[in-house]
Amino acid sequence: MHPRIRTRLGSLLLLLALTASGAAAQTAAPHPVTVRVTDEHSGEPLPGATVVVDGLQPTVGATTSLDGLARLADVPAGAHTLVVTFVGFEEARVSVTVPLADPETPIEVAMEEDHEALGDVVVSATRTSRTIAQIPTRVETIAGEEIDEKLSMDPSNITMMLNESPGIVVQQTSAVSGNASIRIQGLDGRYTQLLKDGFPLYGGFSGGLSLLQVPPLDLRQVEIVKGPSSTLYGGDAIAGLVNLVSKTPGERPERSLLLNATSAGGLDAGTFLSARTERVGYTFLASANRQRAYDGDDDAFTNLPQTERLTVAPRGFLYPSERTTLWAGVTATVEDRQGGDVDAIRDGAAGYVERSESQRLTSQLRLDHTLSDRATLTLKQSTSLFGRSVELPSYRFEGDQTATYTEASGLFRLGAHDVVGGVDLRTDAFDQREATGPELDYGYLAAGLFAQDTWDVTDRLAVELGLRGEAHDEFGVFALPRASALVRVSPEVSVRATGGLGYKAPTVFLEPSEARAFEGVLPLDDSIEAETSEGVTVDVNVQTVLGGRVTLSFNQAAYLTHLDDALVPAPATGDGLLRYTNASGPIVTRGLETNARFGLDDFKLFLGYVYLDATEAAGDGRQPLALTPEHKTYTVLVWEQHGRGRIGLEAYYTGPQTLPDGERTPGYWVTGIMGQWSVGPARVFLNLENLLDTQQTNYGPVVLGARQTPTFAEIWAPTDGFIANAGVKLDL
Repeated sequence: MHPRIRTRLGSLLLLLALTASGAAAQTAAPHPVTVRVTDEHSGEPLPGATVVVDGLQPTVGATTSLDGLARLADVPAGAHTLVVTFVGFEEARVSVTVPLADPETPIEVAMEEDHEALGDVVVSATRTSRTIAQIPTRVETIAGEEIDEKLSMDPSNITMMLNESPGIVVQQTSAVSGNASIRIQGLDGRYTQLLKDGFPLYGGFSGGLSLLQVPPLDLRQVEIVKGPSSTLYGGDAIAGLVNLVSKTPGERPERSLLLNATSAGGLDAGTFLSARTERVGYTFLASANRQRAYDGDDDAFTNLPQTERLTVAPRGFLYPSERTTLWAGVTATVEDRQGGDVDAIRDGAAGYVERSESQRLTSQLRLDHTLSDRATLTLKQSTSLFGRSVELPSYRFEGDQTATYTEASGLFRLGAHDVVGGVDLRTDAFDQREATGPELDYGYLAAGLFAQDTWDVTDRLAVELGLRGEAHDEFGVFALPRASALVRVSPEVSVRATGGLGYKAPTVFLEPSEARAFEGVLPLDDSIEAETSEGVTVDVNVQTVLGGRVTLSFNQAAYLTHLDDALVPAPATGDGLLRYTNASGPIVTRGLETNARFGLDDFKLFLGYVYLDATEAAGDGRQPLALTPEHKTYTVLVWEQHGRGRIGLEAYYTGPQTLPDGERTPGYWVTGIMGQWSVGPARVFLNLENLLDTQQTNYGPVVLGARQTPTFAEIWAPTDGFIANAGVKLDL
């Protein structure tokens, strides 16, 4: 070949090689990829989620920030799969081709809650921001689609949501007004503390209506702690606590609307709105509920009282920096309910009518500030104003309750220790405005100092030690220690144990007083002492996979509570007045609680059983505690396709109970079926509750005596019978 041609050919080949090498280098050059990770249902960002490019070595990945964003700076060009993981959610896999057409626009990843990983849910009631699997205290949660399911069954209040949880009974306290309270481990409702976002807002005079006046539309999670829980929140938590956790603003605005109607003449309408920017955010809840006077058993008396209720709850959020969050909210509820003779309510005819009008106004203020990676400061304040009047044909009772809660606390992460400490101040006062009997006014003030240390001793052992000192201006000083331990026997098996002390400042606003509309109730005398308790719970938890396909979550718990100086009605004296006294002996509740959850593809089966032995002193011996069934079973079968719909079948059995007069009731079943299906932006639902039409009047009358001045039997079974409801939820 001619030398000149050879030189030109070599130059050409060199140029082609350099061009190809440059192109290859450009193709392989790393590129940025940004991902935003959110909760599919709430739209809230998920900080701490992990995003990894599958198959790359060395690993290319990042963790999401507080706003749910993760930035991967060095992703090679080409087709890749991003793997997104976050505790409590199903793994998400997203295919991408790099470089992206618009590198500045984040890839949106909406994650679905993992119902088989309930141990990974983060709870706030224990204040350490740990997951259930890491907390020595036994905590149960209702969250995500489970809340959505219960919302379809009863969007007006939280009674059904709690009543269908094993170990919890919602006890109706009035045949006329339909008031109800929570019972955990067989103990009266006053021993369970009800919190909203960590604020103890409900109790005393307002407690009888609390469950009925909390709409569930804005709830993100419900946390249930069974057993002594007085260290962090003070008195009232002898049996346990229920913390209702509200939704907060997410990066994605939320606009939801719910409409519901029932065969019993109930109408419900509610809306929840939320949005945020970098510095500000808001949530807004509005719920309107109307129930006509409903007589399901044709005895001319209401099974459901005529009710009109409106709730409005705006909240504003400020984010001055990544370290600080400040929010303030107000909740206002007005309600008018009338129960009794149906013709008297509907047409104004002569008859017995009990009318209850109430107004509830609550303010909440909270500041969270991160001092460092190891310390967070929290300041909280709430004020609750509750006014209520109860009017009978020849009697009227009216009064106002004012309760406040103020707290300063801190969370400190010191190596293997999560330490919570703080001080709080609680006030509770009742001012009686009108009654044809003795005045029931009172005013309490309690100040507490508390500390709790959650210590990861080893990878398999964690302990939690807490102590609260509380000074009550009427009943003295109380030391409330509490200890818990978590032992991880294996990755599938764990054991927990908790023991602690509690106390309760007594008032006359108890279930027997509510049942008689506070008529003829005498104030407490100076000899009354505070109620005190000792409690222990132990549970074993197993999570495994059977046969490679069936997931199993199994929990077996045992508990014992010893309650001294319980406030009980004094023996009748013939004057018709209700007096309270301290019980002559302890109330003792002990029992077993079994829960099993099976999952196979789109099917989930929940089985529960509760054995309860609850007794009280009677003369020289003991007798069963009234209205505490010894046996209860829970069976729920759900078929569900995420994003499309679900169908659920339920069956609950309640065993015989002992009434206050010693009579034994029969056991009964309550069954139901619920379905929900997505149609575009709408979710249409239908619920058939109490298919067997089980109601107390099947076994005997609830209304006793003359129609103008009736008396009422104790409520131990459903009073409303079969009810169907249907509606629609819209995500706008």
